Amino acid sequence: MAVTNLSRVISETFVKTLTRVGTSSSSSSTQAGGATSFGQQQEISLSAGLRNGARDFSASVQLLNNGISVINVARDANEKLLELVSQMDRTVQDAARGGIGPSRAKRLRAEFGEAVRKFEKLLQSTAGQELDVFNPDDLSSVLSRAGLELEQVDELAGAFRSLTALNEAKVDSSGAVTSTATLIPKDDFQRAVTQSIVDLDDPLAVDDVSGFGGVRSKMRALRRVLEGNVSALDKTASVVGKNLELVRVVGLAMLDLSSSITGSSTAASVAEELQSKIRQGAPLLLSQSHNLQAIAVAGLTAIRSQAK
Repeated sequence: MAVTNLSRVISETFVKTLTRVGTSSSSSSTQAGGATSFGQQQEISLSAGLRNGARDFSASVQLLNNGISVINVARDANEKLLELVSQMDRTVQDAARGGIGPSRAKRLRAEFGEAVRKFEKLLQSTAGQELDVFNPDDLSSVLSRAGLELEQVDELAGAFRSLTALNEAKVDSSGAVTSTATLIPKDDFQRAVTQSIVDLDDPLAVDDVSGFGGVRSKMRALRRVLEGNVSALDKTASVVGKNLELVRVVGLAMLDLSSSITGSSTAASVAEELQSKIRQGAPLLLSQSHNLQAIAVAGLTAIRSQAK
């Protein structure tokens, strides 16, 4: 989506619709014709309308804050998995040095197995929760509730294309992780260790560690997936953060302007003043302007939902 100029978003129409006012600044109870995405319009004063708009954006701030919180939890979880993969990789590298006797084989199996158990436990911990932070669909739904639809925000869509679901981790009814074999080459590692055990007292014993090559290749692939997820979530948090800061500025501008409305003010003049205040308050965030209307609708929807 191309960047939309602020004046095309914060326009006379935006002020009339978002603040639910007509072109008049009178406080009439007359119903304006037609309906908008906010429901049937009622003509109220511009100052009251701006306060309502500020309230809607305040609710949007909460939704966007929640979105960032969830994205940060997802990032931290992927980083923890990445740390465990690093532990497993160090164990594999240790094993690949050869010289594996029975006691060392036991230690290597224990080290690798413990890291695998921690990895699977972390995956399992999200299975019973309403929101799975390892599932891109769940993450996108949180952003959608805040008004940031992936198909409408190119930066988010691009980030999510780099996000890989850890779908291989299936949790059965008992809570056990049953199919992480494609994520972690646990069985491959065990076989490689078994095949590499030699009699260290036998000078003619063959020290074969070739089986670890395939294990290391799969571990590198898993590392790339998790590093890609962390990078994608960093980008996502950045985009959501920019929208959050812009929404704060817009809400404060509306609240501030609501106290200085005069009898001669119109929706058009208010829109121009709002544009000026927003440009002054968030000059580096204007590229996110095209999201404002959808975010405002999300905030109003949240308010109406709480009121029911």
